[in-house]
Amino acid sequence: MITDQELWQQMSAGDERAFRQLFDRYFAPLSIFATKILDDTESSVDVVQSLFVAIYEQRRDLAVVNVRSFLFQSVRNRCLNELKHKKIERAHAAETLATASDFGNDTEEAIGAAELEARIVAAIAQLPAQCRRIFEMSRFDGLSNAEIAERLGLSKRTVETQISNALAALRRRLGTLAVACAILRAWPELLAF
Repeated sequence: MITDQELWQQMSAGDERAFRQLFDRYFAPLSIFATKILDDTESSVDVVQSLFVAIYEQRRDLAVVNVRSFLFQSVRNRCLNELKHKKIERAHAAETLATASDFGNDTEEAIGAAELEARIVAAIAQLPAQCRRIFEMSRFDGLSNAEIAERLGLSKRTVETQISNALAALRRRLGTLAVACAILRAWPELLAF
């Protein structure tokens, strides 16, 4: 049987069959391992698939001594990042609910806050893929520009530019609605007519 290291070397040289063999060999065990950390099968499968996509995209640049250890450590790190991301999302959702409560208990105001949230989420989803990924890593994962640049193999300036582009696009898509929301959050007494 061909070793993991031999498959890795063949894959690095461009052999897609070797990549497929590594995927077939490790997908199930890595998914089970991820599920033990995340307690969510769907998220676990996503984590493992995204790891293999990243490996395939960077196959010529990755020098790995112990393939098995590398794969399991990479999945562990991605799972921890996923848990951190979910924690931030929960905090963001709680903040959104608190903001809706700040506007009052009026059902229409709560619906308006939810609609604003949906518009913001939709506007973020319309960003170009890399721009959206960098923006989410910055705003939702709480990573610094330097951390993002290091993880994605980009310059810090590129990360800064992408975040600026994302903010400009969101301002264009959301227009005065976002500005009005910010004003009402800062001065809620304006709601007391």
